[in-house]
Amino acid sequence: MIIFWVAFAAILIFFLQAKIFHRYALRQIGYERKFQKRVSYRGETIELVEQLTNAKWLPVPWMRVESQLSSDLWFHRQDNLEVSSGKLSQNHKSFFTMMPYTKITRRHRIVCTKRGWYKLQSVTMTAGDLLGFLHQTKQIPLSGELIVYPTPAEVPVHELPSHSWQGELSVRRWIVEDPFVVMGTREYRSGDTYKMVNWKATARTGNLQVHQYDYTADRRLMIYLNVEDNESMWRSVNDEALIEHGIEWAAGAAQAVINSGMEAGFSTNMPIIGEFGTTLVEPRSGGGHLSDMFEAMAKLELVRTEPFVDLLAREADSGYSQRDVLVISSFWNEQLELQADRLRRNGNAVVHWKLLPQADRQEAGEAG
Repeated sequence: MIIFWVAFAAILIFFLQAKIFHRYALRQIGYERKFQKRVSYRGETIELVEQLTNAKWLPVPWMRVESQLSSDLWFHRQDNLEVSSGKLSQNHKSFFTMMPYTKITRRHRIVCTKRGWYKLQSVTMTAGDLLGFLHQTKQIPLSGELIVYPTPAEVPVHELPSHSWQGELSVRRWIVEDPFVVMGTREYRSGDTYKMVNWKATARTGNLQVHQYDYTADRRLMIYLNVEDNESMWRSVNDEALIEHGIEWAAGAAQAVINSGMEAGFSTNMPIIGEFGTTLVEPRSGGGHLSDMFEAMAKLELVRTEPFVDLLAREADSGYSQRDVLVISSFWNEQLELQADRLRRNGNAVVHWKLLPQADRQEAGEAG
């Protein structure tokens, strides 16, 4: 008889605790999750901070917090953390035990492996009784975000449209020859145009002479990036690594110019995530503008909005002048050269940087 009552009491206690924890386990549980900072650069390590609060007298024997994040945010190994990663996303589980009136803060170290715009969507919290017989689940919406800038590449600054040097020290400004200010003549060099020839000086010296233009320091650098990784591309990018390299090249060129006190702008035939049109950031100067450019680059979606030649044609039609123009593209053809020449005739300097696949870049680096 005693055994019966002991068994009955045990069953009753088990049933009561299960009901109590099922009903109250997630009550007065506070949860916050946020990134350590809003912006970062590709390759940097940041922290994702979780904070739980149990504001009631009842302990929580166990609690599981689940969420999904992009696989491009790589978690360091950590106790009480389980990560199941797929190609695009990963399932992140944290486990907790909470005493009454306690607060737990847990920090997860994350490596930002790819530029992008990452948002915290929601977490699912599950808690139950001592033996796990009953459990309760609740979903909590989140609003945090992380913007991962592209890492600015070390760019060949001497190949930018015009870089002035005086003596042994470089002048930290970005300038191009002004076709309206003639300061003399010089001998013809490869790349000089027919309209630059000074026929009087040529006749006088017996050698082909061209106008020597003065320089003006109020020019702006406009960077155009082509998302088309080959001439036959329609909408989807095949070589994503190639275009990511182009974005980092554009970031490096913009940073070099703006850090030198000049203005830079950026345009590409890719949209910002959630938008549909071609991306355009007009030239400006200053650190705040550089951050705006990096943010636009971070949010680019690798799809084509329009043929790149149409983008350049529209820019040439706008008639702007007095700019240095940098075109970053994996290919160059007669149509693009035609639009580049139109930009030159408007009074701009234009250069093209060719994007190479990673294998070709490595070979070029080894050869160098």
